[in-house]
This record gives sequence, structure tokens and C-alpha cells, in this order.
Amino acid sequence: MKRFTIISDPGIDDIVALVLLHKFLPKTNNCLISSFGNAPEDITAKNAKEFIVYVADHWYYMSGAKKPLNSILEHPWPDYFHGKDGIWGIHPEVDVGNVKPLSVWPRNKNVISLAPMSGLVKLSNIYKPREITVMGGAFFEEGNETKYAETNIAFDPDAAHKFFSKCDGIRVKIVPLDVTRKVFWTLDTIRSIPEDDKIKRWLKKLLLTWFKKYNHERETNFHLHDPLAVYLTFFPDFAIWKKSGVSVETHGKKRGQTTFDNNNPECEVAWNLIDATSISQKIFSLIFNMESYLR
Repeated sequence: MKRFTIISDPGIDDIVALVLLHKFLPKTNNCLISSFGNAPEDITAKNAKEFIVYVADHWYYMSGAKKPLNSILEHPWPDYFHGKDGIWGIHPEVDVGNVKPLSVWPRNKNVISLAPMSGLVKLSNIYKPREITVMGGAFFEEGNETKYAETNIAFDPDAAHKFFSKCDGIRVKIVPLDVTRKVFWTLDTIRSIPEDDKIKRWLKKLLLTWFKKYNHERETNFHLHDPLAVYLTFFPDFAIWKKSGVSVETHGKKRGQTTFDNNNPECEVAWNLIDATSISQKIFSLIFNMESYLR
């Protein structure tokens, strides 16, 4: 059974993605590494620990990157999307005092990165995973942090540039905004979430709060950015992939822009989906126990 290391900055879609991974592998001792991104790392660390205690108490935990490689935070925290505490104040009532962080980096062969890539650079300097899925980038789409850059890349372009230039020998799948913007849940979908266990009730309350507090001028529905990355890790055949090296702009107004660059090691970039509506429905069904996990 595969064990995963997940680097995450637990905000709302991260939490949904983590629950999905737990549904896929309910007995696996994965490791969750917190990172700055959707909020400062001390906040995302608390959210990560709460997730472990409430949902996957056999997972390991590690505190990760607190700042970008250059130590300069270039963008404000995206609390307009996640709230100041990353999850709009919807915390499970748990005691995280017994969560014991790992003191050494895990060496799982499978990694999922849902955050700025500072931690991923450090991890890949310690050992070489077999496969890494990265949620990040925008190739043909406009960015969501700047006109040119997706948030995970924009928060640390130098780390992303360094990783993509030195990821040879690793199978790297990239799930960018080009495909994540195609999968989403509507408010009516969220209202249909059953409330027959504590995790479903928590997710439903969290998502309904997002719909209530988020300014929907930017996007009307809840896009499944991080959950899609987890889903395509298990079901890559539901995407159309382009094999190419990837480069990240590190200077000027286009800082953080991702482009294809065959001078860098080859990655697989998801640039389209087979059936986006079906995938949105499938992720919903998998998380809320409306069908078997790996059917």
C-alpha cells in the first residue's frame, strides 16, 4: 500500500482534499507537513493537527516551511478566501496536544504538494521521491494571485523555479488552474451533503460558511483545486497530459508565471479533463460515502 507525504497549507479546499485522500487510503499512515500559504504556518499547523485528530488520527505530522526561500512574503495572506484562520472559524472541537510531530523528514516515495513549494524543495534535497503531484501553476489560464501567477507558485516563485529545474528522475504530475477551474461544487450541491457523521457535518458547515462569507464576484462556485490534484493522483486517465519541462519566471511583472520549457526535466501537465462534470460529482460521492472509494 502506498504511503503519501502531503505538503499542505490547510485552508478550505486543502481540508476537502485531505479528507478525500483519507477516504482513498483509510488505514494508511500518511504524513502531513504544514506550510505557510493560505495563512501563516502557525495557523496552518493548527489546522493540520485538528484534521489529524478529527479525521485521521493515525497520520503523522511535521511542521514545515514558515517562509519563502528568499524570506520575503510578497503577497498578503488570502484571507478573503479562507478567513484569517484558514477555515472561516469552523474548527472541530479537538485537543491537538497529543499530536507528536516527526523530528526527521519522512521518506515516502509518493508526495502530494498542495502549498507553496519551499517545503517540496527541502524534501527533494533530502531524498528523491518516486512520484510527486503538484497543485500549482497556470499555463493558458490567467492566474488567481496575479494576472500571470497561480497562488501556490506566486507565494514562492524561487522555490518552484528551483524544483522544476532539478526534478529529473522523479515522475512529476502538475495539476494547474487550467483544469482545476473546470471542477466545482454549487451551493445546491453543498446543501445536499448528508449529515450522518461528524466529518460530513464539519465539511458541510465549513463549505456553507464559505458560500456565505466569500465575495462571489471572483468566482461563483467552490472550485476543487486541491481535491482534483488528489483525485488525479489516483485516476490520471481522467485527464489529458502534456509531457514537457516547466519553467517559472522569477523576475519582473510576470514573476510566478509557469511556462513550458523543454530545457528542464520532463513533467506531466494536466491541460484538459475527460469529463469535468463527472469528476466533480465523483469527488463528491467519494468524500460523502455515496459509492465505494476505488470503484
